[in-house]
Amino acid sequence: MTFSRDHIGYFIGFVILGGILGIAIGSFLVKLAPSLAVINVPLTKPIGFDLELISVYLRFNISAIAGMIAGVLLFKWI
Repeated sequence: MTFSRDHIGYFIGFVILGGILGIAIGSFLVKLAPSLAVINVPLTKPIGFDLELISVYLRFNISAIAGMIAGVLLFKWI
């Protein structure tokens, strides 16, 4: 798939899903091999907001970034 204005939604979707899957796979790997715990250490402070009813926070770690990169590569490959 080529990167153009028509496909920007797909691109963002691939990046978000890649990040989510990266976190899930990273958590699974840490449960299998606890020595890999370094891939789930947060790289940033929590970024987000809290509205008492809803709170949204983002924290980036190595597994999330690897998943996002995999999502971008998969987008370019398809």
